[in-house]
Amino acid sequence: MENYKKYLVLAKDNSNLTDFAKRQETIFQLENARSDAFNVTGPTSRLYIKTSNKLYDLYFEEEEYEEALDIAKEVFNLIKSSPDIKLKSKIIVNLGFAYLKNGNISKAKEIASTYTFDEENPEYPYYCLFRAALSQVYKDKYMEISYLQNAYKSSVNGESSNSEIANILIAIALYYERTKSIKSAYMAYLEIFHKATELSLELTDEERFSFLIRLSTLAIKNENEKLALDLLTKSTVAMNKKLGTRHPLIKIANKVLQSVQPKQ
Repeated sequence: MENYKKYLVLAKDNSNLTDFAKRQETIFQLENARSDAFNVTGPTSRLYIKTSNKLYDLYFEEEEYEEALDIAKEVFNLIKSSPDIKLKSKIIVNLGFAYLKNGNISKAKEIASTYTFDEENPEYPYYCLFRAALSQVYKDKYMEISYLQNAYKSSVNGESSNSEIANILIAIALYYERTKSIKSAYMAYLEIFHKATELSLELTDEERFSFLIRLSTLAIKNENEKLALDLLTKSTVAMNKKLGTRHPLIKIANKVLQSVQPKQ
C-alpha cells in the first residue's frame, strides 16, 4: 500500500544523509536476500515471492519506480496461475501502481479494466487506492473520492491493520486539501488527530510537524484560531530543539503563528 504519510511533509531538510544511507543499506541487504532465495529455493518459491514483494515496497517508498516495475512484472508472471487470491491480488495492484508511477497510464488503465475486485477480496482497500490514484490522473474528482471512501469503509470492516486504516484517512484528508474543500479537509485532519492514539499512528518528526501545520492552517481558515495556537505554539518549540531553527518547517510554522498572534 502506498505510504501517504510522506505526502504530509511540507518541506524537508536534505542535509541529513544518515537516514537515506540507512534506507539504501536496507535495500542492498534485501537485494542480496532475494538473490539468495532465488539460488536456494527457486523463483517460484514462497520465500522468493515474499522477498521480492518486500523489495518492491522499499523501491516504491524510495520512489525508485523503474526498479519497482521490473519486480512487479517478474512476480506477476510467476504467480499468474497461483490459487492464493490474496497474494495474486496484491501483486496485480502492485503492477498497476508501478505502471502508474512510471507514467505508463495506458498500461495502468489496462490493469484496472482487466482485473476488477469486489469487497470480499482481502486486497480491496489497496485496489481502491490504486483506482483512486488512476482517477486523479484523469482529473475525475468524483470517482477519486468515491474510491478513497470505499477503501476506508472496506479497511475498517475488513482485515486491514490500524496503520493501513490511518494511511487511508490521510489519503482522504490530502484529497480534500488538494481540492480546496476546506471544511471537509479540516474535519478529516481533525478526525485523524483524535484517532491518532487509537490507530497507533506512527509519524516521523517531519511528518508529525507537517500534519500539525496543515491542521492548524485549516483550523484558522475555519475560524478556530485558538486550536491553531494550542497546536503550533508548543510543537514549534519542541521541533525547534529536534529539527533545528534553520529547518524549513520551522519557518513555515512561525509564519502560520504570526498570521494569528496579532489578532490576539
